[in-house]
Amino acid sequence: MSRRTNVIEWVNPGPDDILWVYPYEDIRWGSVVVVHEYEAAVFMRDGKIYDVLPPGRHTITTQNIPLLTRAYNLVMGYGETPFKARIVFISLKQFKGRFGTSTRVKLGPRTLYMTELQAYGEYWFRVADPVLFLTQVAGAVPELSTPAVTEFLRGLFTEQFIQELANYTAIDVYTRLTEVTTRIKTGTIYEALKQRGIELIDVKIGGVSLPQLEKMEKEDPTYGLPLLLAIQKGEEDKVLEIIRTVETMRALGRSPGVGVLGALVALPQMLPQTMAPQVQQQPQQPQVQQPQQKSPTDKLRELKKMLDEGLITREEYEQLKKEILEEFKRS
Repeated sequence: MSRRTNVIEWVNPGPDDILWVYPYEDIRWGSVVVVHEYEAAVFMRDGKIYDVLPPGRHTITTQNIPLLTRAYNLVMGYGETPFKARIVFISLKQFKGRFGTSTRVKLGPRTLYMTELQAYGEYWFRVADPVLFLTQVAGAVPELSTPAVTEFLRGLFTEQFIQELANYTAIDVYTRLTEVTTRIKTGTIYEALKQRGIELIDVKIGGVSLPQLEKMEKEDPTYGLPLLLAIQKGEEDKVLEIIRTVETMRALGRSPGVGVLGALVALPQMLPQTMAPQVQQQPQQPQVQQPQQKSPTDKLRELKKMLDEGLITREEYEQLKKEILEEFKRS
């Protein structure tokens, strides 16, 4: 664009361009500013915002930029041309962003274990207040450019999304994804963007996964696969049963399902006294390996106690009892 034309216009913006800064700051009175539909032109000087021109064809006069005119009257008198000003064009169209997050969530409301949950998707937004947008967003980036602003918004959205997602359990996300998405997009994310002049239009979670459990499911399908299926079906009682079974096996010195619990993080401050000893046997502690030193008699007593307390079924009791006795014969 030539500055001799006295026509200031954002020509052929790209589909992802949020803003564009007119490259010259020498502005002449009488120049024409062309603001297309779904755009706004903001006049700035010394980092301060003065006037905003809506869509239309505007000749720069005292009538359509009164605040900037008043500033020049105070500083150097009206009529000097060219005068110094910065013109920033802002697109008011709808834009789409993409996100990918990873955070820890509880497995279920009554399950005192956490695991990693990953989510990805898209969100749609638009600039609703150009002045607020420039002061709160553009002022926080190193340069006024679409890439810098886009990166800032992606980071802001992701940060708020993680905080919101942490309020839900894995079972919530898998069984009530639409409801969870609706609550997330109308919560703190919406307010955080609104405070920066941006309207959050919609959020769509494209997919969720439990990567650590999926890895363990391949290494230990006996317990990993049923645990994943129980979470996806919202069967929290089944989730609790599987974890309790794995804990029992570990307590007896057998650990075919230790990989499952290796993908989980316990919340010891929340556990009741009846489960506290099990939490102390997390894989990172040496005590996890010590149960193997128990005598067969101790193992059988502990096994019978678990049967009496209903922690294992009669079939599981008989099978484990048989294996303990066979191991004793081989020793």
